[in-house]
Amino acid sequence: MGFPQWLDIYEEAWADERAPAGRSCPECGRAELGLAFVRPASSSSGVMAALWCGACLHGVFLGNCSEPESGRIWSRDEARRAGLVPNYTVIPPV
Repeated sequence: MGFPQWLDIYEEAWADERAPAGRSCPECGRAELGLAFVRPASSSSGVMAALWCGACLHGVFLGNCSEPESGRIWSRDEARRAGLVPNYTVIPPV
């Protein structure tokens, strides 16, 4: 359990946003992972990535990421209006 396992899932998801769909949560084992790439309002390049488990509400938050090869990039306002990213407990890097 922990940050390294979350990072492995993120690296797969960066190349293919569907990657987390079949993966189990490193914290609780359930396959309810969500992923969102969000562009900060103050940035014209780089995105933030939120990767979380919808079952246990644990996950990671990565800032200043390269834009993914596939997948939608949400503006911060769009993500907020859509309620896209839940309030989850962030697993810190080790």
